Amino acid sequence: MRRLIGSWREALSAKIGKEFGTEIGPGDISIDFPPKPELGDATTNVAFTVARKCGMNPAEAASRIRDLRLEAVERIEARGPYLNFFLDRAEAVGYLLDGVAPAPEMSAKVIVEHTNINPNKAAHIGHLRNAVLGDTLVKALRFLGHEVEVQNYIDDTGVQVADVVVCFREILGYGFEEVRREAEKEKPFDIFCWELYAKSPKYYEADPDNLNKRYETLHLIEEGDSETARIGEFVASSMVNCHLRTMDRLGIRYDLLPHESDILKNGFWNRCFSMLKESGSIEYIPPDSEDKMRGCWVMRLSGNKEFEGLSDADKVIVRSNGTVTYLGKDLAYQLWKLGALGKDFGYVESEGAPYMIWRTAPAEMGPAERKFGGGQKVFNVIDVRQSYLQKIVREGLKMLGREKEAESSVHFSYEMVALSTRFIREEIEKGRLPAADEKDLAKPFIEMSGRKGLAYIADHLIDALVERAKAEIEKREPETPAGEVSDRAAVLARAALKYYILKFSRNQVVAFDLNEALSFEGETGPYIQYASVRAGNILRKAEEKGEIVPSVVDKEAVARLIPLLDNDGWGILSLFLRMPFVVSRAVELRELNLIARNMYEIAQAFHNYYHKAPVLQEEDEGKRKARLLFISIFARLFEDHLGDLLGIETPRRM
Repeated sequence: MRRLIGSWREALSAKIGKEFGTEIGPGDISIDFPPKPELGDATTNVAFTVARKCGMNPAEAASRIRDLRLEAVERIEARGPYLNFFLDRAEAVGYLLDGVAPAPEMSAKVIVEHTNINPNKAAHIGHLRNAVLGDTLVKALRFLGHEVEVQNYIDDTGVQVADVVVCFREILGYGFEEVRREAEKEKPFDIFCWELYAKSPKYYEADPDNLNKRYETLHLIEEGDSETARIGEFVASSMVNCHLRTMDRLGIRYDLLPHESDILKNGFWNRCFSMLKESGSIEYIPPDSEDKMRGCWVMRLSGNKEFEGLSDADKVIVRSNGTVTYLGKDLAYQLWKLGALGKDFGYVESEGAPYMIWRTAPAEMGPAERKFGGGQKVFNVIDVRQSYLQKIVREGLKMLGREKEAESSVHFSYEMVALSTRFIREEIEKGRLPAADEKDLAKPFIEMSGRKGLAYIADHLIDALVERAKAEIEKREPETPAGEVSDRAAVLARAALKYYILKFSRNQVVAFDLNEALSFEGETGPYIQYASVRAGNILRKAEEKGEIVPSVVDKEAVARLIPLLDNDGWGILSLFLRMPFVVSRAVELRELNLIARNMYEIAQAFHNYYHKAPVLQEEDEGKRKARLLFISIFARLFEDHLGDLLGIETPRRM
């Protein structure tokens, strides 16, 4: 449809130039969609622009433009100043069924980085929001025809990993072998580490000197070649595999796992550091200076208009002890993603992962079978609390003279997931969450904190959704085999969770409530799935009655029957023609709830059609066949769009 509209704009521009001797470029001609099929499949108000330029009545201008042949358009009607286009419906359905991806607006690769959980604990529902948004963005970009690479950055040398290692060494007194054996026990290792990590604040508060253990551990992890470093590497790699398994339960996968340790090992930071010094983007503050940042390498931003008025605008890139800040490593990584660093990783298969996935490695280990990095555009899916740091990274690119790369670096921000206080009270009573301060419980929601152990573990949520779905299936169909119940329940649970996350605007704080997430009624994933299941049920019943269902690949049947379809049925099919525009708009605004909402509205329209227009009971054979063909087309398109855009599968039965 986007290609068709492009060709219409070209034809309209040429017609206006010839008819009126005035130039209106194709890009200045707006095409919109009427609210009802009776008003056409597309409309333009270009006659207003022509009238204004030529000093005439807009309705007269429209009537003179109307005499025009456009690809796939059966007729054009002038209704006052508006031109309404009515598609050749059979030809338009052919475009839909061909399934050709829209031509992308840019041909080079897009990189999407998402999930990025600190590898020290289990994933929680806040991480699920990041992963579902990131995965849906990937799907939307691929739907629009882009080549997309998916990266999940692993901060394996960070403070959080060090804190878990400190807990193992100092609280439990574990060496490497004891840690490894703990990972083999029945209790999931990511949950064990979650609970252990929550003990670190009390350990550090007990004695101020204990905090030195964190920095000693960080140094040993970065240095390598010690038992402490082995524990850190084991904890990080084990956590990553736990996270991959959790996300795989939702059908979310990645192409590459870049590790922070490899940024240091491969000299990425050294290269970035040289670039920053050579460009004058950073300055060294002498140790004898009175500046509070003495002994550090600093990026001066206080004189930059973008950071005006901020008391702490200047940022440390290298600390006085010689260690690199997160900001420095992130800038090096961003330069590599955009193909502007001049260095590359080595790549190996990630060991212990639930599926084949590449991870970065020392450069001498050689390239992978495919090339990573070098994106023309990069989306970093990170919550809104990281907006300031993302802004600094972009500014760093500009200071390096990389204006184009800075413009190509997009922060896909979103608000946090909090826990509703009602839910927290329920979980405290059940002993599944630690006690909370009554002052906090007076608020409508509380921000999650892995350090405090105050969060809802992702796998526990998925398990709860599966159990709820199982109970619903068993209540309705007690004779269903257990294996089938489990499989169907997993499909329903994935849909419920993904839609629950996607239906919110990214700028909304999600105050998580388990009862709402577990609901299968109303605007939910299962409600959408049921539209697809209902279509399949109609087709099965038709075949059981001996009705011959027209094939969607029979072009002759399509050409004969689609013109017999009522406007309500056609109106639903036309919504699929508009989908590339919805998806493009959603990506442009980074509001993926527009896609979710659009799929819900299509499902709602189909359910309404089912009650309004009988199919198998229709006595007129032509209408019955046309409606059966419509149901077949809808079933195929809706199932494809559900999977391709939202990652939601269609169960055979609900």
